[in-house]
Amino acid sequence: MKQIMIGLAFALMATPVVAQQSAATKTVTDKAAVKPERMICKRSSPAGSLIETRRDCHTRAEWNQIAQTARATGQDMVDRAAIGGH
Repeated sequence: MKQIMIGLAFALMATPVVAQQSAATKTVTDKAAVKPERMICKRSSPAGSLIETRRDCHTRAEWNQIAQTARATGQDMVDRAAIGGH
């Protein structure tokens, strides 16, 4: 009887471990199925330079964020100039 109780206790303790392992395996497979976003590279030259070029690589979402930040900065400059701010 004592051996049956010990065996049952070990079986119950092992069940969550098996469930956790299968969940961890599922997460790894889900991540492998999702393709990373493609990188888009653009070349630019700093202001005043005729020779130097830079290559910047970002995802489409990052390029959109960079453009949005640039538009907001430009709009802020226009707004400040309109009210005579510094």
